[in-house]
Amino acid sequence: MNNNEIWESIKKAFKATLDKMDNHYMFYLDEMVTPKLITLLYWILLFGIITKGLGDIFLEGDFWRGLVWVIGGSLASRVACELVVILFRINENLDEINNKTGEGDSLSSTSFEKDYYKH
Repeated sequence: MNNNEIWESIKKAFKATLDKMDNHYMFYLDEMVTPKLITLLYWILLFGIITKGLGDIFLEGDFWRGLVWVIGGSLASRVACELVVILFRINENLDEINNKTGEGDSLSSTSFEKDYYKH
């Protein structure tokens, strides 16, 4: 894949994101932006870690430290970013469960319970 293909795929990804943006998207918290930013952060971290590891290997001559940076740093950044994404996925799943139980709520709750929890 050459630089032009990479650049076109980046522009296409951002164009799809920008097309979805409107006033409702910007001023209300209906859609999460952080999971998308975590992906960008992961790629930046991965680039920095691999650059650091290769610099240690070739510039400083310390092969093992560079290898630890490349392998260990890549895994650590992946795990850290995945843990943050997991929190958002848990939130989405809980929201789905809440929506599904809200539909069947009228069968299980009495009117007294509904009035009590409204206030």
